[in-house]
Amino acid sequence: MRCSALPALAAGLLLLAARPAPAVSPVPVVIGPSRDGAPHELQHKVNTLLGAGRLDVRTDFVGARAGDPDPWSWANTGEPLTLHLVDRKSSSFVVGWYSEDAARRDDDDDDDEDDVEDLLGGVILDSGRKRGAIVTFRVPATVLRFGLFVADTGCDDDRAWIRHRTNRTLNSPGPRGRGAAHEPYDGDVQLLVYDVARWLGPRTWLVAGETGDSGRRVGHDDDETDNDYSDVLFTISGAATTPTVATTFGRVKSLFR
Repeated sequence: MRCSALPALAAGLLLLAARPAPAVSPVPVVIGPSRDGAPHELQHKVNTLLGAGRLDVRTDFVGARAGDPDPWSWANTGEPLTLHLVDRKSSSFVVGWYSEDAARRDDDDDDDEDDVEDLLGGVILDSGRKRGAIVTFRVPATVLRFGLFVADTGCDDDRAWIRHRTNRTLNSPGPRGRGAAHEPYDGDVQLLVYDVARWLGPRTWLVAGETGDSGRRVGHDDDETDNDYSDVLFTISGAATTPTVATTFGRVKSLFR
């Protein structure tokens, strides 16, 4: 009897680990041509990193297909993680981690750097790092789920930080939270996440960032964003997460038949 209880216990644990995200549906993302020219197109940079034809930046990001988790987060295993800076258009962009459990939506109007540090967790890659930099870090064991952020520390307005998170629902919709000009309307997609484990090793993810306000109209005018998602590009390795396809109870039970 004791042995027969083990499959049931294992199935229960799998259900806890594989519970789907709050919303499961395709996320519409507008990716535009880079105002900096063809060499700065995201697809070009990804082809250089992975090889041509391996990943389509418009259709292969997490959230692009029905069944993908939305919003996105990683589970903290307590293991060391590695961040590799692939490219960065500006040295003022820093990368860090934040606690999903403690995070709240950013209203784009908070210029208190101390509050930002408390909220987001910590900087992983500072402005002094150059392209190709590799950093190993840990997320504290007290944090169960975490996400990554990109912050611009060299803003030319009165705000000390402009920051964007991998969980789009924590990003304000449109300029200063006044409403996005296009879908999605409930949180701007600023950082795209791609599963690149098959090419770069187990549990490796590619993050591509748009540091302009992605909720603006897409274009090349002063009040528009190009949404090229190639302003900052990095990988994170060693991170665990829930499956990209929602797991049903029937699928879990079938593993033990």
